[in-house]
Amino acid sequence: MEASNHPISVVVVDDEPLLREAIRGRLTASEQIAVVGEGSVGEDVFSLVEQLKPDVLILDLNMPQYRQGDLSVRFQALPTISRLSKQYKGMAIIILTVVYQPGMIYGAIDRGVNGYILKSDDMALNIPAAVKQVYSGGFYFSESIEKELFNRVLQRDQPMNISDRRIEVLMHLATNINASYVQLAQAMGISESTFKKHLDEIYKTFEVNNSRAAVIKAMQWGIIPIPSYGPG
Repeated sequence: MEASNHPISVVVVDDEPLLREAIRGRLTASEQIAVVGEGSVGEDVFSLVEQLKPDVLILDLNMPQYRQGDLSVRFQALPTISRLSKQYKGMAIIILTVVYQPGMIYGAIDRGVNGYILKSDDMALNIPAAVKQVYSGGFYFSESIEKELFNRVLQRDQPMNISDRRIEVLMHLATNINASYVQLAQAMGISESTFKKHLDEIYKTFEVNNSRAAVIKAMQWGIIPIPSYGPG
């Protein structure tokens, strides 16, 4: 995202009050970050995002959908992430959860999240860095998540039909994944329609439907380098 004199606005949705308090305290200790809203159940997500238009959403995966009524109705995380990524393209999403399941990890990334942090990590140290990293267009993962994503890079075969021009598209996306297609096309010296055509072909080849997932998969296959995002 472009630099701004305003603090990075953050919404936190998690059903643990003490955890929200800890997150708020750590984030607001930084003059660069402001927690503008909090929620505790799934039904809070869209109302808060629509009302507050945050730069970053910190989202739990395992919580009730409703504040009142049947608490056994659980938050539908992956469909929600899909909707958020499509409707609020300028907003970065960080998952903060106890859930370490490859299916959920890959599902969330395929649907467009920028970060995935386990609550078992030293969150108090890492969460402000995570917010700043994803706001600037990068990714942020717990160390164990990074290993899950990238420890098999050399074992993957590079997909066919990835031209040098499409690798260049991926590199520009990785440099600033939140830039508009117009900005990225101008940086490459091509038209927006040509840029989109390359991107559509990348999506088909990688079997993804958003630019964040495409960049992650390109890193996994060793097509573009893996930046040193995340703790350490």
